[in-house]
Amino acid sequence: MDAPAEVTFGTLLLGGIGLMLLLAAAFVGFVVTYQQRLMRQQLRLRGAEAAHQHHLLTAVIAAQEAERERIGRDLHDDVASSIAMAKMLVDQLSTAPNAADAPEMLALAREVLGSAVEDVRTVSHNLYPDQLARVGLVPALSHLAELCRRTDALAVDFDAHYPHPLPLVKELALYRICQELVHNTLKHASGAAHLRIQLRQQDGNLVLSVEDDGCGFATSPPPDGTAARGMGLRSIGVRVEMLGAELEQHSAPGLGTRTRIKLAHP
Repeated sequence: MDAPAEVTFGTLLLGGIGLMLLLAAAFVGFVVTYQQRLMRQQLRLRGAEAAHQHHLLTAVIAAQEAERERIGRDLHDDVASSIAMAKMLVDQLSTAPNAADAPEMLALAREVLGSAVEDVRTVSHNLYPDQLARVGLVPALSHLAELCRRTDALAVDFDAHYPHPLPLVKELALYRICQELVHNTLKHASGAAHLRIQLRQQDGNLVLSVEDDGCGFATSPPPDGTAARGMGLRSIGVRVEMLGAELEQHSAPGLGTRTRIKLAHP
């Protein structure tokens, strides 16, 4: 005996509703699982970003402390010793103002004090290059090159093509990078006779290049996989990252060192 049409339709309807509920439950489960996975991924990304920001902040603080230490050392070794010598000469003059060598002592005191004034200006410029704020990056770098020439240790060439200035904060970062590279050359590039500094606008990029003909060094990492980087290089790396720039360094023992900072700047 055939089942009534109403019974068959009701069975099909119930089956269809059950299937739709099952599909809806599966869809809801998929959406919930996807959202949970997305949230876990976002949490991982936020954790990685927080760790990166913490690392960046730590590196910035360490670089600042190293810079303060260097400035304090310059003040102690150069300025303080010059002032102490000038004071000693003045004390000798005050006890024997009519001595035969009094004019020579006075001239020497003036010379020592003049040297101290120059040292204070140099330290002040290292703290904040006032030329950068007044007249821009190129004159500030030119002055840095001139200070380097006064050491009589290197012949320094400076060349610039910089038609479109950056914001001041980026110019300061580039200046600090160049300052650190020049300091590294004077300190570590034994045998160097020539230093070349270039700032060039090239094909939508601004490129800062510092090159010396000193002893060079091996750029390959040590066999244990650790990368020994000095505080100066870490300071440069932090500023390069803050600029969103690229750092390229080429060196080899006996072949000098060339460092390029490339920053997108149409």
